[in-house]
Amino acid sequence: MKTRRIAACAVAALAVVTLQAQEADPVDETPAVTTTVEERIVVTADRLEKSPREVGSSVTVITAEEIELKRKSSVAELLRSVPGVEVVRGGGPGQVTSVFIRGGNSSHTLVLLDGVRVNGPTTGAFDFANLAADQVERIEVVRGPQSTLYGSEAVAGVISIFSKAGAEGLRFSGLAEAGELGTTRFRAGVSGGRDRFDYAVTVSDEQTDGVSSASKRAGNREQDPYENLTATARLGFGFSDEGEVNLSLRYFDSEVANDGFDFLLGPVDDLNRIQTRDGLTASLTVREQFGPRWRQSFVLGWNDEELAGIDPDDTFSNFTVENRSFEITSQSDVSLAENDVLTLGFAYDEREGGSVGNFDEKVDILSAFVQNVWSWEDRFHLTAGARHDDHSHFGGETTYRLSTTWSLGSGTRLHGTYGTGFKAPTLNDLFFPFFSNPDLKPETSESYDFGVEQSWGEDRWSLDVTWFDTDFEDLIAFSFVTFTPQNTAEATSSGLEVTFEYRPGPSFHLAGSHTINDTEDRATGLQLARRPENRSTLDLYFRPHPRLSGSASLIVASDRIDSDGSEMDDYERLDLSLSYRLREGVEPYLRVENLLDDEYEEVRGFTSPGSVVVVGLGLKY
Repeated sequence: MKTRRIAACAVAALAVVTLQAQEADPVDETPAVTTTVEERIVVTADRLEKSPREVGSSVTVITAEEIELKRKSSVAELLRSVPGVEVVRGGGPGQVTSVFIRGGNSSHTLVLLDGVRVNGPTTGAFDFANLAADQVERIEVVRGPQSTLYGSEAVAGVISIFSKAGAEGLRFSGLAEAGELGTTRFRAGVSGGRDRFDYAVTVSDEQTDGVSSASKRAGNREQDPYENLTATARLGFGFSDEGEVNLSLRYFDSEVANDGFDFLLGPVDDLNRIQTRDGLTASLTVREQFGPRWRQSFVLGWNDEELAGIDPDDTFSNFTVENRSFEITSQSDVSLAENDVLTLGFAYDEREGGSVGNFDEKVDILSAFVQNVWSWEDRFHLTAGARHDDHSHFGGETTYRLSTTWSLGSGTRLHGTYGTGFKAPTLNDLFFPFFSNPDLKPETSESYDFGVEQSWGEDRWSLDVTWFDTDFEDLIAFSFVTFTPQNTAEATSSGLEVTFEYRPGPSFHLAGSHTINDTEDRATGLQLARRPENRSTLDLYFRPHPRLSGSASLIVASDRIDSDGSEMDDYERLDLSLSYRLREGVEPYLRVENLLDDEYEEVRGFTSPGSVVVVGLGLKY
């Protein structure tokens, strides 16, 4: 009955699309559904504002238009369509959510929030479970090593998330939605600006009854509810014609019910186990242009997060983990010539945290980096850089990177990168009592990729084929001989990313990808867990009428194994969203997640929700 009800909703929605398309205004009166490649800006790849076609790295930009059309509540859901990226969630909303890029570990992806690293010092990874999509302006995903510009954790790639800024005038926005699984979400925001000052403030609250995290296939049925309160603020001030200060704040407070684990049965229902997590991220950015050749910026960042487990029936499930980090980065961009930019940077990163009652430790990293970007006739771009990080515990590590892109004419572009990366041992690796190793070295990598992009028909069609290869060495793995972590593991990851875009007009945009990822744990010969060998995505954005818009997303993953080496089922997931503007500033919408109601597990033994229908109303004034 549930599948039939969802199918009926989808058919009705598509009927509305067809009707509105027949009544649509001429195409030239319909606003563009998404921005083109030439209109996008990439900052993360070279720490400079550039067009994606001016950087050698493989980059995906999720724009504000795409975020609005998809109507997703979390950043993790937006990342599912990115080539070479696998999102893995152990159960329903609010459960631990990891991201893997090009076969790297989850701790090999650096996550930046308005320029501030939010990876946890105790684990080295970032849990996307509580990162709401509210107030996100755009997301940049750079695949390949970026340690030369960002240091530790930027081994497989960087995910950089940017908050919305205010604009001239005064604007109010709101959102209310409700749907299956007892899902509700409310958001209210105000933004504006005047002269040199702008601001944007948003508060959102999300709640759901959830599903049983422990697999339904094993008979588990108890729902695991989740709630998340997020507040964001961004303030900007221009103190001169070429100078600005931006302050960004994000606070969240969440609670989710967890299930237990039985060594014979695996994950099982637990009626009173919960986890709470709250955190504050703050960034202060100062930029100034000194004459035509020198631009200076400073970024101060702070991230503070606490995770607590509560279970009155199990002593070992009661814990508190704290993560704190502070960083300051100075960057000088000097134009040596019209086509030559030299970047010099210094950074200080202090990481502190631990498990309450077990340990509380601190390390710091002092870094210096240099990069040169040289261009020739806006057709050839060459970037070379190096960095040295001095870690207070294990010593120094030097990384380097070379990237290039060359437009040959007739819509053909070559691009490639070669570089090294590293990840410092985590605080858990170095200091956890009885199960740590103070003599650990950093994990390292060596990577390269090479691609060819071809576009036709004034960029209506584009196709990109990229080969990538990475060797991971000195990976930290737990030894059951010494019962401590050791630098003993090695792995390889190679493959092919094929992406395409079709944009016949401003009201239609089709983007797709297929990633072949061949990974191997050199100790066992097995592929790496939870990283599918084949992964395909397809995104459709449409606006057949100025009042009507929507999106559809298809994800297909196959050839996966779990951490115990067992094979996992292939899965397909189709999501749909439709919005209709009743009048200026009033827009009801429909979102259907997992339209086909496919049952699958992203982590063995943990349920993924079936189909979920949500209706909502967006307001803008």
